[in-house]
Amino acid sequence: MIQSNRFRLHPGQDGIALPIALIMLVAMILAAIALFRAVDTATMVAGNLTYKQRTVHAGDEGVRAAYVWLQDKAANAPVDLNSTNTGAGYYSSQHANDPSWDPVTSWPGSGTVSVAQDTGGNTATYIIHRLCTQPGLAYNEGANQCASYTSSNNSNVGGSLASDAPAFIGITYIYFRVTAKVVGPRNSTSYIQTLMLVPVT
Repeated sequence: MIQSNRFRLHPGQDGIALPIALIMLVAMILAAIALFRAVDTATMVAGNLTYKQRTVHAGDEGVRAAYVWLQDKAANAPVDLNSTNTGAGYYSSQHANDPSWDPVTSWPGSGTVSVAQDTGGNTATYIIHRLCTQPGLAYNEGANQCASYTSSNNSNVGGSLASDAPAFIGITYIYFRVTAKVVGPRNSTSYIQTLMLVPVT
């Protein structure tokens, strides 16, 4: 009796498709996980940048509140600017570590003023430094030295801006530095600094 070998598999070909399929399946799973992590990371970064931008906008409110306080003092009680007022977040001299003061590492635990929290959950706190070397003194008193700017009346309309033009007595302005710290959701924190000029009287 003759037997037929038509349905016999060649040696070495038994089940080779299964390992290949499993390897491809594992590779696809790993690729899917990597893609998911990449998308998730990008979403988190975008969200964090959004929160960071919101804290910057909230910082503008802190700077504006400091400006309103300085403007009121300059107009109604300018002599008060010679004295420190920690309750108002105001210091009549520069920081002890100036010019190397870093608010990120040396933000004071007290002597600052916080404004109302905005709708995004951001809270701005500000501090004001008069850029003078001595506290409690007028800008031109004793050994006090202040960062100042004096305008010249000859720069008014009709005046001359030539280098040899006569220099008339102008208005002296003192520099004040406002630093605002904003803390928002997800521990997002921003610092904003600006300089303001206040005329002396």
